[in-house]
Amino acid sequence: MVGFEKGSLIIYDVETDSLWSQLFGHATQGPLKGRKLVKMPSMMTTWKKWKSLHVDTTAYVKRSIPYHPDFSEASIAELAKKGEGALEAVDLVIGIEGHLQARAYLLRHLAKNRVLNDVLEGHPLLVFLSEDLTTARVMDRAVDGKPLTFSLEREDKLQDAEIKSIWDPLTGEAISGSMKGKRLQAVVSTHAYWFA
Repeated sequence: MVGFEKGSLIIYDVETDSLWSQLFGHATQGPLKGRKLVKMPSMMTTWKKWKSLHVDTTAYVKRSIPYHPDFSEASIAELAKKGEGALEAVDLVIGIEGHLQARAYLLRHLAKNRVLNDVLEGHPLLVFLSEDLTTARVMDRAVDGKPLTFSLEREDKLQDAEIKSIWDPLTGEAISGSMKGKRLQAVVSTHAYWFA
């Protein structure tokens, strides 16, 4: 780690000593300046939920480095419960980039209904926030080329209005109904503080 630039963590690679923006995924200085990393879909969640989905995951913890949980289960839920009001620098957002447009979903606005059916540049999107307000996902809500419209069914399960199948929003998979076994594709998104 090197530091921060405009609220974004700056890291370096050991091969070239290029500096990289963790938020934007591109080199800001060094021999690789201007190069971009390939972005992958991600999910903001708790370690417990992640481990339930990916049981073989391990994590390296260096005990000599002090741990300060800025993104703990309690702190994320607290930010999501702030309700209405003006946008603040430390609000958590989920950002989506299209080719010509971008969108930021404010976590505390998602907290009320927890499911948002949206469209960005003609692509149908599903934005989901878990009941405990700690897990956020963005998925393409089209299956076999047909957009579906989702609502909360019970707890952290979703139902589509068109077919009435039940879906697990953590995996994106239909768990019952005629769509059982079909899967929503995760969309590349960025989870960050608004100021970043």
